[in-house]
Amino acid sequence: MVVMAELPGVDAKDIGIELTGDLLTLRGEKEKRTEEKEERYHRTERTYGAFLRSVRLPMAVDGSKVTATFKNGVLVVTLPKTAAAKGTMIPVKAE
Repeated sequence: MVVMAELPGVDAKDIGIELTGDLLTLRGEKEKRTEEKEERYHRTERTYGAFLRSVRLPMAVDGSKVTATFKNGVLVVTLPKTAAAKGTMIPVKAE
């Protein structure tokens, strides 16, 4: 299973990922600062905020094999299924 989240303006160091049972939680904080200097004025603007999203997973995943990558503002979390969640193929014998 793959979970993708677009997080523009967020640094990788400001992202936290937690897997508790079948609940995946993504959290982080975003801060942006703009500064404008002109001859008659100086303006600084800051926008910031924290976010938290939780997703209940529809199947059991192997927490020891979860990986996460962050590139160009897109977080990709890969969650492999457990062996039990993959199921078992049962061969059919002809009589």
